[in-house]
Parts: sequence; structure tokens; C-alpha cells
Amino acid sequence: MGPVKLSEIAQKTTGQNGKSKQDLVRLTIEKSLLKCGLVEKLKYAPNDVRYILTAYRFQKIKEIDSFRGDSLEPIGDVFELPKSTWPIPDDFYLLLAKKYGYEQSLKKLHSDYDDDLIPRGQYENLNNEYTKSLNQIHEKLDSKYATLETLVVSES
Repeated sequence: MGPVKLSEIAQKTTGQNGKSKQDLVRLTIEKSLLKCGLVEKLKYAPNDVRYILTAYRFQKIKEIDSFRGDSLEPIGDVFELPKSTWPIPDDFYLLLAKKYGYEQSLKKLHSDYDDDLIPRGQYENLNNEYTKSLNQIHEKLDSKYATLETLVVSES
């Protein structure tokens, strides 16, 4: 993947190529991705700026502030994304949203059943249906996006 113009990024991400959308994308890139080294800004000419993705390897770090000076300590494994998975596909985010939705629906279903708001037969049917769908989503995420999910979703 080579250098990309801001207008191309705005078109792909927002579906529009207007100046306001380009400004939003530029600010987002400069405030987040440039600062952490994921993207590099290339200036070909005064009016020709392009961005190139520079990082495919990630590792959590722990910052240590002491009177001797600041230092960084790596934590855990290094995650490496194949270049073929960048940019992150929309399908991945859709699966994550569905997974979260089904998990929340199952929690609500269980609490409603415990409070006797849902009859047993309906509860069992919905529980089986939601659990089956959630398992299918887990299988897709594990088979296609296992390391990506670990990187993108932080446990809080």
C-alpha cells in the first residue's frame, strides 16, 4: 500500500470528498495516528500531502516515571497485522457490534427470565437462538480476525 491522498481517505471513510470531511479526517489522523507513529505524513509539494501507513506491529508498553528519568517497558506479545488486513475491514466491525449486541441481549434475557417477565418456553427458544448466533460470530472472529480482535478490543 503506497502513499494515499487525503481526498482518497475521506472518500473511502466517509463516502464524501468535501473540504469539511477532509478536514475531519486530517484532524483525526494528525491527533491520533501521526502521534503514535502508525501513519507518516509525506509532502510532495506545498499542496500535495499524502499519508502512508507505517506500522503493522504493535506491543503494549508500560511507561515508568521515576526521578531517574522516564522509561518504557514492553508488556506481552507483539501483534503483527498482515498488510492484507489493513485497512481493517468493515466486516470485522460489524461482527464486533453483533457480538456485543447478542451478549447484551442474552444478559437482558437472563435477567428478565430471573424476574419472571418471560415465560420458560419463550426464554428457551430465544436463549438457544441467541447463543447459536453468538457462537457463529465467535467462530468467524476466531477464524478470520483472532489477532486483530485482541489488538482492537481492549479489556477495561
